Amino acid sequence: MSAPLLALARKETRALLPVWAATATTIAADPWIRGTTLHSLFPLGLFAYVVGSLALGAHVMGHEYSNRTLGSLLAQPCRRASILLIKASILAAMLVGLVLIAWPLLFVGNGRMFAEVSPAAAVVLPFAGGLFVAPYLTMRLRSQMAGVVFTGAIPGTTWLMALLVGITVYGVRATAPETLAIAVWRPAMWIIAAAGAVFSARTFMRLQDVEGGREELRLPRWLAATDRNPVRPPLWMLVKKELRLQQMTFAMPLVFGGTWLALTIAGRLNPEFGRDFPIRAVALLYFALLPLLIGSLGSAQERQFGMLESQVMLPVPYAQQWAVKAGVVLTLALVLGVLIPWFTFAPPQVSKDAFWPLTAGVLVLAAWSLYLSSWSPSGIIALALVLPATAAGIVSARWIDSFIESFGPGHTLGPKPPDLITLAALGAPLTVALVLFAGRNHRTPERSVKRLATQAACLLAVFAATDVLLTALL
Repeated sequence: MSAPLLALARKETRALLPVWAATATTIAADPWIRGTTLHSLFPLGLFAYVVGSLALGAHVMGHEYSNRTLGSLLAQPCRRASILLIKASILAAMLVGLVLIAWPLLFVGNGRMFAEVSPAAAVVLPFAGGLFVAPYLTMRLRSQMAGVVFTGAIPGTTWLMALLVGITVYGVRATAPETLAIAVWRPAMWIIAAAGAVFSARTFMRLQDVEGGREELRLPRWLAATDRNPVRPPLWMLVKKELRLQQMTFAMPLVFGGTWLALTIAGRLNPEFGRDFPIRAVALLYFALLPLLIGSLGSAQERQFGMLESQVMLPVPYAQQWAVKAGVVLTLALVLGVLIPWFTFAPPQVSKDAFWPLTAGVLVLAAWSLYLSSWSPSGIIALALVLPATAAGIVSARWIDSFIESFGPGHTLGPKPPDLITLAALGAPLTVALVLFAGRNHRTPERSVKRLATQAACLLAVFAATDVLLTALL
């Protein structure tokens, strides 16, 4: 291998290693967090394997956009085919590494998790999506988050479309639609993977460095504001800026909401299908991923776009700027993650008693991902860091809870969902502390181990104090 290609291989390894390490650490930590409330609701290790595989595929090309190195990459004295081969080889090696870690820990002996989809398909689909499809969508949309979200939606959308076609042809009471959907879905996944590989290679061979990003969502002109007054309220302009950072956030409810609505309608038409549809899996994926996505984009995106310094220097007190940012993040998480799905299509798939636990969980996840975003250089890195950080937080909190449990009743982290008082007592202080620490990190570019250790100790102390209070009250 020539020196330029060897240097390219080292660069790609350094770029992908943080995402791979975060995913692998979370998968390895999955056995340690089993038995907690979060793991009983949503298997974090499986979630990390799926999202991490897609994030690797999006990051292999996305980091060139976020680091603004695409122009220098394309100007290298190497054939583009060789550059593409190096990128694909490094990506494939890291995905194989995730498979080797995930297979014995997540899939062997957990057949009950794959009633409708075999463990082999659960392993292969994220692998193929990360290797072939996510790079293509990232290059086309110039957004790593878009590559992850839309790649993850392809298998469910394809299966659902085939099933609805079968219902249209054979009727709602027949069993043939499900047979048709399974027969069509499997070859369709292979076709999509092959098409993604071809389109990824073709797009990269014709790729050009065009200045400026492409908006994921763009409003039509007739919906754009036509205010002729150049003086606008500064706080309102800050709110609009925050909403622009959250463009992928608005795309995700449309994708998952349409899938969920179609699944619900099909389940109502045919009760037999309704018992087999993965409606609960879609719900848990939505409620877990959306607040993490919102918080991850909150702080890191400004750093990725190089606009953080100019924003901090605006003639607006920093406390007001951060209040606007945190308020937009938490409000979006509450509205898009709780209120809209709850009053449209959540019940009866989700129990009515789960409203307050769902609200507390969504707000804590949004604040948690916002805090990690304040330490990250880009949104995709923040989303990757959420996985191992969450696993480490659960393990630490579980140790603290077990230690306090030895002195009295309480045990707030057991498999049984906590009540409203427990949620309020644990969630509110943690959310406030996470938002305050995130605001301090967002203001300064300083990143030190001492600051991280101090903040982590304070967060654990907040949890321990609230747990002791709950133990005393219960």
